[in-house]
Amino acid sequence: MENAKTNDPIWRPLRAKSFRQLFIGQLLSDLANWLDFIALSALIVYAWNHGSMAVAALSICVGLPYVIVGPLMSVRLSYISGKSLLIGCDLLRFVFVLAMAWAPSLPILLLLVLLKHSMSAVFDPVRQSAVKRIVDRHLLAQASSLSQMSVNLTKVLGPMIGGAITAWLGATVPFIISAILYALSALMLSFIPSWRGQKEQAAKPSSGLRVAWEHVMRRPLLRAVILYAASLFFLIFLYDGLFVLLAKESGMAENLFGLLIGAVGAGSVAGALLAGQWSGWKQRPLTHMTKAGIVTGFLVIAVGISGMGIFQAELALWLPLCAALGFCSAQSAVPFGYVLQIETTDETVGPVFALANAFQTSSMLIAPVIGAMMAAWWSVGSVFLGVGVATTGVAAICLFYSEMKVNKQRLEEKAF
Repeated sequence: MENAKTNDPIWRPLRAKSFRQLFIGQLLSDLANWLDFIALSALIVYAWNHGSMAVAALSICVGLPYVIVGPLMSVRLSYISGKSLLIGCDLLRFVFVLAMAWAPSLPILLLLVLLKHSMSAVFDPVRQSAVKRIVDRHLLAQASSLSQMSVNLTKVLGPMIGGAITAWLGATVPFIISAILYALSALMLSFIPSWRGQKEQAAKPSSGLRVAWEHVMRRPLLRAVILYAASLFFLIFLYDGLFVLLAKESGMAENLFGLLIGAVGAGSVAGALLAGQWSGWKQRPLTHMTKAGIVTGFLVIAVGISGMGIFQAELALWLPLCAALGFCSAQSAVPFGYVLQIETTDETVGPVFALANAFQTSSMLIAPVIGAMMAAWWSVGSVFLGVGVATTGVAAICLFYSEMKVNKQRLEEKAF
């Protein structure tokens, strides 16, 4: 019976009305997250002519809430209805993003970005808790794939639509549309069932993160996956904010930069679909993640070599290269979300997810600055080259460790 269940199609969780409503709400929210991506980059780099340090400051404002606000609030707000939290976060993001349309300067814009992502840092762990309560355990891999596909699909549509709107109607319109999407997401989420955290957690909010940490330490697979993802995110954030500068230095217009981001998203959607439909990786998720990381490293090396001018890449090469990067990222992201779901309980999934987010995005507080300094000292392309080499090395070490543990476990089973 279990084998039959593992072959369920990726769309199976959508048959449940509650998950379908949650998924649509997430889809609208994710689209709003990405729709203003090009507008922010265009405003800071193209319109206001700021450099790498301003881009680094933007990355810090995006990441800081996930390090501080997410872990703390996921515990301290557990006494509030999860449904109310999701709706409240959407409505506050509606206000903050709408205000971005008329931000007069970089500091005010960065403050609004900080406030917006503070709400996102609360929204994401609560959404994970909702998934775990709504979806049957044997469908969590498919639900994780659908959730990741929502993020990746909007990476395709959001930047492309936002870039086109920015080019045709100006940089303020994407912010207005994003605000409307947040409002629609809040409306859709108002139909999902309501739930609350445990009273014991509400009575002792300060103990929630300690409990989450202790839970992670007792789960070797969960601990390994979180640490590997955190190290990979640090390397990603060294160059992530520099993509717009690489595009500008290569002579690409704003709309072409949007195409590159869209290509990454298209590859991610394909990767999430494959990971959801073919679930062979469920037996060894960390091994699958590290193999994808090795390939990612080689792709980033290729980007760096091109950025350094060693060979001149045309758009016809950039697009499949970016799509391959997105595909590999999904091969890590889907197993990561799946492990967080199966290795936690209903009470710990929110705090553990927030703790994992904090590990990942804490790198955003320093990695973008380091990347910007490296780009200033050497070149943007050299940053990509160095990060690609490091990514391949880290993934290879983790793969060796994972395989060694698997082989040791097999030997112990044979001994018995």
